[in-house]
Amino acid sequence: QTGKSAVTDFHVLRVLPSGVTHVSLTPHTGRTHQLRVHCAHPEGLATPILGDPLYGLPGRRLCLHATILEFDHPTLHRRMHFHSDVPAFP
Repeated sequence: QTGKSAVTDFHVLRVLPSGVTHVSLTPHTGRTHQLRVHCAHPEGLATPILGDPLYGLPGRRLCLHATILEFDHPTLHRRMHFHSDVPAFP
């Protein structure tokens, strides 16, 4: 099965003694499940996001969090910007 192309930049933030790796992901396209696929796919990071029931293994929660969201509001005609600190992940 072939999907549409998607581009994601990433960089490693830290590797915990348990082997869990925290990464920062920046999508440049807006494809469905883009970050989840790029993490899990063998030609991507080859490591599913912790708790991902579709591309990895289910867990208490999907350990994926949007720190910054930006978009052009369709009716207000202005750029919207939202920031949320990263929660504590296992």
